Amino acid sequence: MKYRKHCDYHGTCKNKAYMEVYPCLLGRKNRNKGWSYLCRKHYYQEQKRLKKKLPACRA
Repeated sequence: MKYRKHCDYHGTCKNKAYMEVYPCLLGRKNRNKGWSYLCRKHYYQEQKRLKKKLPACRA
C-alpha cells in the first residue's frame, strides 16, 4: 500500500497534498511554520498571502 501525503495546514485539513513547501526559506519571521505539505486550496491561499514568494516543490 502506497502512503499518500495529506495537507497539514494547521492540522485541520485532510485533503491530498498538492505541493511541498519550504516556509523556512522565507526568512526569520516564517522560520517556525509547522506545515510543509499543502493542498491546492491552501497552497494558492498562502501564495497569495505571501505575494507569490512561496518556495515549493511538487509533492
